[in-house]
Amino acid sequence: MLSLGIGDGAEHSVLLAIGSLANGQGACRMPRRTFWAPIGVPLPLLVFVAGVALSLLTLRHIVSALWNADVRALGRVLSAISALLLGTLFLSTAFAAAAPGKTWIIGAMVISPERPDAGQVLHVLIEGDRIATVTPAVPADITDAAIVRAEGLYLIPGLMDSHVHLTSIPAIPYPMRAQHPDLVEAYLRQVPRSFLRYGYTTVVDLIVTDPRPLQSMRAAPAHPDIYDCGGALPVPNGYPSQNAPAEYRFRVFPNTVVDPAHTANFPASEDPTAHTPRAAVERILKGGGICVKTFFERGFGRDRNLPVPSADLMQEIVAAAAAARVPVLLHASSIEAQTFGLENGISIFAHGLWNWAPHTGGQAMPPEVQAVLDRVVERSIGYQATLQVIAGLQLLYDPGYLDRADVRRVIPAALLTWYRSDEAQWYKRDLAQGTSDSDMRERYGATLQRGGRVVKYLAQHQARFLFGTDTPSGPTIGNLPGLNGYLEMQRLVDAGLSLRQLLEAATLSNAKAFGLDGQIGTIQPGKRANLVLLGSSPLESVQAYDSIQGIWVGGKHFLPGDLEADRQ
Repeated sequence: MLSLGIGDGAEHSVLLAIGSLANGQGACRMPRRTFWAPIGVPLPLLVFVAGVALSLLTLRHIVSALWNADVRALGRVLSAISALLLGTLFLSTAFAAAAPGKTWIIGAMVISPERPDAGQVLHVLIEGDRIATVTPAVPADITDAAIVRAEGLYLIPGLMDSHVHLTSIPAIPYPMRAQHPDLVEAYLRQVPRSFLRYGYTTVVDLIVTDPRPLQSMRAAPAHPDIYDCGGALPVPNGYPSQNAPAEYRFRVFPNTVVDPAHTANFPASEDPTAHTPRAAVERILKGGGICVKTFFERGFGRDRNLPVPSADLMQEIVAAAAAARVPVLLHASSIEAQTFGLENGISIFAHGLWNWAPHTGGQAMPPEVQAVLDRVVERSIGYQATLQVIAGLQLLYDPGYLDRADVRRVIPAALLTWYRSDEAQWYKRDLAQGTSDSDMRERYGATLQRGGRVVKYLAQHQARFLFGTDTPSGPTIGNLPGLNGYLEMQRLVDAGLSLRQLLEAATLSNAKAFGLDGQIGTIQPGKRANLVLLGSSPLESVQAYDSIQGIWVGGKHFLPGDLEADRQ
């Protein structure tokens, strides 16, 4: 069977963590947002207190200096006043720049997924980081707010990609990073901007092996809201931990879980009580994670016959996650793997069912596949189809791919130039093993057809789709940040997902699945002001998602052109 080279983004994460460990670097998690000053006092109050203290203190010194006829003392006092005033002005200015004010978005056709209509002409007021008002009538006096005229445009909730690997770099696994530090830095700096460029205001990183790059992205001037699942839960020596040398596996994956059915695989040097599902989930929650990622993968490519979790272990993982009220995402793309997930209560499949082995020859959907899909629908399992995992591999063999204008939008120019080099083609050669480009495109095309038929069947039966791309799924340059999401949207619609199903999957359904629907997913007062302004209706054409006119994240406004890589 064809080796698809599907790595779920995990190989990059593993190698990145190994390099960090080898360099003796620690890891810590910084707060995701800071609304107040470091001592916990609002900045306006600091400014006020500073002003009062300045007035009382300097008044005493001025009187003293004049009384004693001390000109030098008076000069020192006046100099101090100037410095303090400048410092106070700086604080006031910094606060004003950091805190979004009021913005009216006037006259847009507002499409919000909780409503069945095709949109209503409404006016939306943003105050700070929240949606304050959604109204059919503009108040008489709006002079205290910025105005965005949006007549003829379409306003939707910010999009959410619930399956990303932000710190994995296409074509540059960790052993190569030391050779290209400037390319690595440029890519990681651009990643959050590229997701925003395509309207993704919320992303979920499913495997975190080193939190520091995510911390840097969260601190960047332009970035989506970034959530994560913390460290993933493999079984000992199972996928994806097999990518790490044996001596590093438990350090790279500290949430590796001991399987009561296979204790022989558990090393004597580790404390089994620290590797129960409950202990792993507790660590995820402590680190700010909102989900649990685990795996049922027997292997592909050079890695075969990998250990997989037992039913007892999976049920323990599901129970621990349920007690914490977070979803369990299962890496599963085969009939066996998705059957296992259904039987043991997982919440979300992190991949589509494209591996139909041993039923891969015919065009018709095998009864075994249909039976799995019927149970997915019946149990309302969240479904991330991730067609671009396969399509991204196919793009490796498209000679015109790197010349596309949309690729230049999301990748720094120096990295794009390097992608054209012979050195960067290593993964393409590794997968092909001498097979021609046309034959490789055909092979991946057959797998895409299977994945597409699954999407069509589930869409016809109203399955609960969740939009997730697995960007990047491995070291393939065919999965580029932001753009990969738009390509996934096109694939899903071409396969049979309706435009309304797509909008719901990328907004409200995703938000509900990850417990974020109180904050995002619809355009309603009180919700976070994550919004996307489009040039055409997403309920009329998928190409609307490539007509972005503006993006708001927490009330902060960005223009798409300013986020593109060639503007850096």
